[in-house]
Amino acid sequence: MFIHVEKLTAGKKADFFDFFDNRAFTDHSEWAGCYCLESHLRSENDIEYRTDGSAVMRDDRKSVAGELIDAGIMTGYLVYDGAVPIGWCNAGDKAAYDPIIRDDTFFTIEPVSGTTKIIYCIDIAPEYRGRKIADMVLQRVIEDAGKEGFCAVEGYPFTDDSYAYQYRGPRHLYEKHGFKLVREAGWVCLMRLEL
Repeated sequence: MFIHVEKLTAGKKADFFDFFDNRAFTDHSEWAGCYCLESHLRSENDIEYRTDGSAVMRDDRKSVAGELIDAGIMTGYLVYDGAVPIGWCNAGDKAAYDPIIRDDTFFTIEPVSGTTKIIYCIDIAPEYRGRKIADMVLQRVIEDAGKEGFCAVEGYPFTDDSYAYQYRGPRHLYEKHGFKLVREAGWVCLMRLEL
């Protein structure tokens, strides 16, 4: 097992799709077709979306994800075991995440570009979970944020630790890396690490 983390680029778009199409949700097929679009769409209604997992819905969403990656709007990190993508972390400039900047739940400071890097989602293939891979990803995000001139990193774990699918990363993961709880608001904890 050779686990390594690489930034998502347009050249790695095929790996992004390979992960989502073949490994991300082998334990929850109802989430197939996610492509992490929640992070950048104002509403799931921004594109044709049917919850039955139909091929049309998947193709529409896949196309939109590809456009966001090509435009450099969807950013983050792919996790590999050798050459096989086995994880994804959606992370980038807070100001680029439309659902976040429209919801004051997520604010500690103004959404000035380059100020705060956020972690929107961390998803590890089921057979790789529990191996501290999310720790490795979070450490890489923190290191890169410092090099990129960000002032802070934020994450938004669920307030309900018992929720079965902690796709935003569990609260204890952020605490382990020095993040502090800013506040709990409804379903989300706002965790922040000052750099």
